[in-house]
Amino acid sequence: MTDDSENQRQSGRVAMRCELEFRKHGGSRYPVDIFDISPEGARISPPVRVEAGQQVWLKVPGMDAIHGRIAWMRDWQAGVEFDNPFHPAVFQLIVERLRGPSAS
Repeated sequence: MTDDSENQRQSGRVAMRCELEFRKHGGSRYPVDIFDISPEGARISPPVRVEAGQQVWLKVPGMDAIHGRIAWMRDWQAGVEFDNPFHPAVFQLIVERLRGPSAS
């Protein structure tokens, strides 16, 4: 997949800087930095090499793991496309959890 996939988002992203739990298919769990998120995906800095199309999971505290696939990879940043886009209300809850209680 080309970097053009970065520009084909369906909705706007919310910029943030926080850490989630990350796991790729068949791999261990690692902390991962997240830079932005939308109902359809997120931009992360994976701690291990990933490839386009690879299955991954992101864990938001207090929620089930989010399953997706790597849509693009450039240097040490990657785009994750979620398997199931979030409803706006669920997405808002995810953003609030990632920002933490002090941002409310």
